[in-house]
Amino acid sequence: RRRRRKKMSWIATQTSTFTNWVNVQLKSAGVDEVPHDGIVEALKDGVALNQMLQQISKKTIRFNKKPRMKVQKLENISAGLQLMKEEGLTLVNIGPGDIEGGNEKLVLGLLWTIIYHYQIAAALKIKPSVNAKRGGAKDLLLEWVREKIPDYNIKNFNKDWQDGRALCALVNKIAGEPWVIPNHREMLPDSARRNAQTAIDAGKTYLNVPDILEAEDVPTVDDLSIMTYVSLLKNATRVQEGEGEGNAAEEEEKVEEKVEEEVVEPVAVDKKMALPPPWERAQDWRAYEGADLGGRCKIRVYSSTTTSSAVTRKQNEEMQRLFERMGVHERPDFEPWVMVDLMDKPQRDAVFAKAGCRTLPMLFVDDEYVGSYEAVMELNEANKLVKILDY
Repeated sequence: RRRRRKKMSWIATQTSTFTNWVNVQLKSAGVDEVPHDGIVEALKDGVALNQMLQQISKKTIRFNKKPRMKVQKLENISAGLQLMKEEGLTLVNIGPGDIEGGNEKLVLGLLWTIIYHYQIAAALKIKPSVNAKRGGAKDLLLEWVREKIPDYNIKNFNKDWQDGRALCALVNKIAGEPWVIPNHREMLPDSARRNAQTAIDAGKTYLNVPDILEAEDVPTVDDLSIMTYVSLLKNATRVQEGEGEGNAAEEEEKVEEKVEEEVVEPVAVDKKMALPPPWERAQDWRAYEGADLGGRCKIRVYSSTTTSSAVTRKQNEEMQRLFERMGVHERPDFEPWVMVDLMDKPQRDAVFAKAGCRTLPMLFVDDEYVGSYEAVMELNEANKLVKILDY
C-alpha cells in the first residue's frame, strides 16, 4: 500500500484513494477486498463493482460471481451500470467495454461519480445533479471547512492542504474537547507527510474515519481525493470510549492505558497542584539520578556554534521556531542555546554521557534527556511535548 507509483501524480493519488474507499465498502459487505492500488484491474469482471454497488445502494443485482468468459464479465458490468442509471447517476462516455478493458481514466471517472453520488452529495444533503455547478458539492464542502477552521483561510482542495496542518486542524475541530491535535499550529509545514499521518491516524482513532487517504500523497494531493476524505469528516462524531474497531491486542492496550491513567494520574495532579512553577522550585525538589549538569528546574537545548552541517543548522532553526510558537522562549526556566563546544571537555562529556548519544541539537528538561531533534518533533506531533515541558 505504501509503495511509490510511477504514474502521473493525480492518477496515482486517485487510484490509491479510490481503491481504499472501495475497500471500505467491500469490507462492510463482508466480501474480499481488492489489492491496494489495484482497483482498475479488480473491476474488470464486474464482481467487485456489483458487490460495492449493492452495499452502498442497498439494492440487489443479479450477476455471475465467477465469470470466466469475456461475455459474462461484460454482462456483469452492464448490470452494475444499469443499476447506476436507475439510481440517477449520470454516466458519460463509458460502457462495459471500457471497464472490462481497463481504461484507467474512465474507470477513475466512474468511481468519482459513485463517490460523489453516494457519499459527498449524501453528506451535504444535496441533489447529486449539481456536481459541477457553482453552489454544488465543492463549494458547499469548502464553505463547511472554512466555517470549521476559519484561521486557515482555506480556498481550495489542493494546495491549501498540502502541508497537512489543515487536515490536523479539521480533525481536531470535529473531535472536539479534549483536543486530539491541539498543537496543529506549531507543526512544521516542511513535515507535510508526518503532519498528514497525524491527522489520518487521529481521524481513524477518534472519529472512526477510515484512512482512505495516503499521507505520502497529501503534498501533491488532487481535489477529488481530498474532497473524498474531507466529506467523510462532515458527519463524523467522536468515538465514545469502548466504541470503534480494533483487534484484541489494541483493546487490551487501551484497557491497560485506562487502568494506568486511573491509578497514576490523580497522584500526579495532586502533586502538581501543591508545587510552585518550575523556576520557583528548590533544585532538590525531587530525587535526581545521574550527573548534575546544572539544568535542574530548567529547559535547555544543547547545540554547537561550530557545526558545519547544514542539516544541524536547519534543525536548530526549526526547533527554535517551534519553541517560539509554543511560547517556551518566554518562560523564566528556558535557557538560551547551550553550546557544547564552549564547555570544558569534562562538562561536554557529561552531557553526552547522560544523553547516551552525541546527536545535536538535544533537549533536556529538568536535567533529564528528552531527545534529539527528530524525537522532539515526534513528541510535539503526538501532543506529548507540551506535557513534558509542563513538568
